[in-house]
Amino acid sequence: MMDKVEHAKELVAEAVIKHPNVAVACSFGKDSMVTVDIARKVSPDIPVFSVMTRYKPRETFEYLVEIDKIMDLNTFVYMVADEIPEILRKNNIKVKLLPTDDFNKAMEQFTERIYLTNPDECCKLLKIDPTRVAVENLAAWITGLRNTEGKIREDYKEVEHKGGIVKYNPILTFTEEEIFGYLKDNNISLHPWYTMEFPDGKKYRSLGCEPCTRPIFPNELERAGRWQGTSKCGGECGIHTKILKETKV
Repeated sequence: MMDKVEHAKELVAEAVIKHPNVAVACSFGKDSMVTVDIARKVSPDIPVFSVMTRYKPRETFEYLVEIDKIMDLNTFVYMVADEIPEILRKNNIKVKLLPTDDFNKAMEQFTERIYLTNPDECCKLLKIDPTRVAVENLAAWITGLRNTEGKIREDYKEVEHKGGIVKYNPILTFTEEEIFGYLKDNNISLHPWYTMEFPDGKKYRSLGCEPCTRPIFPNELERAGRWQGTSKCGGECGIHTKILKETKV
């Protein structure tokens, strides 16, 4: 485990040295928290940004505020919304509000439960497009992607050149057990959904928007609880599969 942590630090150091304009993406899930902690130990002032949606559970916003204060992250949030959520505003979290016109039109076309009727479009408008805004002035970004979460992520690389930006995945080879072990060893509190237990033995293991996240059994792939009942079940929102920044000619 120590070897993996040291290797992750080396990747972060490489990102910082090669790309002065670099930031860490944080969803405030378990993997993001490990990535942010490792990155901050290498570069204490590295910027942290997060893409939040109107469908994130209340506990995620509360956890964001709590961790931002404890770890002094100075998180910059990007969000498609007409106004800043009260909990973020009251706690002085920096938020860039993005236009809601396209999302409102999509809800008229696909109904207000767009996350069920067209989850791909929902993710595009609330996650992918805001991430494009977040990285538009970056040369590189650092993520908490892991290749043991699901079959779709098995072929990702630690350093990816995609379009006009470089993506670093420093914890790519960490296992779920190692993630929880790191958080425990470094006294980083968990998002409360991870500690919830259900009578049938299911647990939350990969967190996203509230209506698109379900608890699953220990023997299932971690992302099996995402987008259940839709064509995206166990898949990706798209920020790791789409071109986020075009290459300059």
